[in-house]
Amino acid sequence: MRPRPPASPTRAREHLAILAGALAAGACGALFDQITATISPEYFLDGKGLAASSLPFRLAVAWTGFRGGLPLGALVTGVGLVRAARSDRFSWRAWLARITAALAAALALCPAVMAALDPFGVREASLGVWSRGAATRYLVCCGLHAGAYLGVLVGVLLDGRPALSRSPQPRAGGSVDPSMDS
Repeated sequence: MRPRPPASPTRAREHLAILAGALAAGACGALFDQITATISPEYFLDGKGLAASSLPFRLAVAWTGFRGGLPLGALVTGVGLVRAARSDRFSWRAWLARITAALAAALALCPAVMAALDPFGVREASLGVWSRGAATRYLVCCGLHAGAYLGVLVGVLLDGRPALSRSPQPRAGGSVDPSMDS
């Protein structure tokens, strides 16, 4: 077995960037869950099983959100690093703005759809346990969480296509990717 060559300083910086992105998204997830726990404690107590947690409620909620945000931050940063390596025209600001736009759209749409359609029959299943308002708030929180994941994933997939392709293909005019022109 051959020994591995030592990691380059660039590789170490990339790993630190992914770690920083994951930790930043984890902090955002902890804050996001604090807000959604205010909307529907039932979502966390019953839906996420935090009623059985030995931690205080708000700490358990923050820990859940932190862990949920880690992979999203690593994904956004990792794909961004691949895009940055493929183009000297890559802009972190534009990349994050486009993902934020997809996230905002999903956060607006998913809770409304979830509350309107009740696809899991939450209102009926919770009869006699929760009020109708509590069931609706549960659905809104479920939609907010689904929207958060969906928005980030859609933003990365739509805007990260150049990084996901095997080799960048030049287009007329010389630029590899028109989404990097911002």
